[in-house]
Amino acid sequence: MRRRHVGWTGILLWIAVGAFLMCQPPTWGADLGEVVPINRPHRVVMHLNSGDEKVQRGALNNITHLYQELGPQNLTVELVVHGAGLPLLTKRGTTFADELTHLKRTYGVNYTACSNTMKTMQVTREDLISEVGDTVPAMVRLMERQEQGWVYIKP
Repeated sequence: MRRRHVGWTGILLWIAVGAFLMCQPPTWGADLGEVVPINRPHRVVMHLNSGDEKVQRGALNNITHLYQELGPQNLTVELVVHGAGLPLLTKRGTTFADELTHLKRTYGVNYTACSNTMKTMQVTREDLISEVGDTVPAMVRLMERQEQGWVYIKP
């Protein structure tokens, strides 16, 4: 097998290409040094499908912390609940009724219950806490919100 000798010209060429590539901003997202202003409107759709109270507690804590950091004038949050998480929004199933009411009254958090899960679990609109707004298929709502530019978070 014959070894190929690169020479100084080849080495300098590789150094120049490497330096050029290192100076280019990443093409997969924003510059990591970019500061996004907090005082601009943000829209977050949070996806919850867990019956685990620790996960539910975490989701509600995340919502509270977002509002504390950004302020209600700069943030809109919609919590979309389906599957095993649906009892969070039912009168009989939730252990977080007071907190859900507080988040709705204080910050205007929107709650959406999955209509498909409701049918499967035989839950009616009357079984839901009064703070629930829409009852639509969860996957459709999550898709629509992301197409509208909402930030998707799944705790």
